[in-house]
Amino acid sequence: MEIPESTLKLVIIKRINLLNIFLILLIILLPGCLRKPTDKSDEDLRKMALKICENNLIIDSHIAWPEWLVDYPGDISERISKGDFDLVRAKEGGLNAALSVAYINSHFGVDSARFVFDYMLSKVRYYARTYPDKFALAINPGDVRKNFNNNLFSLIPCLENGSPIGEDLEYLKYIKNQGIAYITLCHDKTNQISDSNFDPDRKWDGLSPLGLEVIVEMNRLGIMIDISHSTDSTVFQALRFSQAPVIATHSSCRYFTPGFGRNLPDTLIKAIAEKDGLVMVNLCSAFLDSICLESWSSLSAWSDSTGTDLLSKAGIDFTNKFGETHKLYSDSKKVVDHIDHIIKIAGIDYVGIGSDFDGIGPTQPLDVPDVTGYPVIVFELLKRGYTEKDIIKILSGNFLRVWNDIIEIADSLNKSSAI
Repeated sequence: MEIPESTLKLVIIKRINLLNIFLILLIILLPGCLRKPTDKSDEDLRKMALKICENNLIIDSHIAWPEWLVDYPGDISERISKGDFDLVRAKEGGLNAALSVAYINSHFGVDSARFVFDYMLSKVRYYARTYPDKFALAINPGDVRKNFNNNLFSLIPCLENGSPIGEDLEYLKYIKNQGIAYITLCHDKTNQISDSNFDPDRKWDGLSPLGLEVIVEMNRLGIMIDISHSTDSTVFQALRFSQAPVIATHSSCRYFTPGFGRNLPDTLIKAIAEKDGLVMVNLCSAFLDSICLESWSSLSAWSDSTGTDLLSKAGIDFTNKFGETHKLYSDSKKVVDHIDHIIKIAGIDYVGIGSDFDGIGPTQPLDVPDVTGYPVIVFELLKRGYTEKDIIKILSGNFLRVWNDIIEIADSLNKSSAI
């Protein structure tokens, strides 16, 4: 029986379409297929990891050391006994630049929030002023590279929680003039800008009307928009209305912690990448591992019910006892699982590290306890076949590219408005 010509054409078209789909999938998946585990020894890989960290710029996009020093005074130019960050340990880990967080408690009113903001900034500036042979401020990517070449540690000020803005968009100009690189729109409570993913009260269903204006003004000023802590609706709306890339400075993948709103779902990771933004992996064990998340949730509930600070002696004793029968700590393998996952669904150009050190309490991974731990992460990346070129992107290249793009977009917007 002769097959009609129209049927033959339909079959051919379907086969061509299937072939096209196969080729597209091959292009997407090929980089992952080519990244094969190395045959080098662990000893050789550890040496390679140390060399990479010694010779290349490492940026951590979220370290809350200014707030930490308020509670636990010390001198970060020297080794300190408490906390996750100081210059001595940073050098051991190869860290060269820290986005230094001015964290604002959600319970503060506008005046108190602005006072605390200025106080936190004064701490950042103090170290650049007092130890000019060790630290330097950085307000753009060029500063970071220059400081690296001059063997100076870059302190990059940023604001976590946009509450000091209040209802006054003019205050954003003041924030910009203080050298702030990014603003995390909210923290653990819904504010005047957006809903928080930790707060069941979703007042705005995303961004507020003021929040839309804040996005526009941040674009114009060249301040990076950080959507960590924001609800999914807020992130979708920020991506829709922002003319510049959007970043998540200290979030991880919800794929590994189903139902945990603080981490990002695959759809948002893809959307952030499509906007040329960035997702920086948070190192909190509860963010990395669903079992750890459950354990720390139980400890948090105990802390709330008893009024016991988990960082107090009683809290530490209880945590240690609890940890004998419950998994509390993740590791570098899980950190790289999150990096792998972001790369798998978005690409190598859209991932970095935002540890949240000095902000995650006692929940650090076992083998990445503080800022000495970046070589351990690099070692795990090398074991999985990542090249040095890939690793440099993860350690700093991606962040610097996005930051530079945001500044260029701001320049373009200001030139257009001046015409």
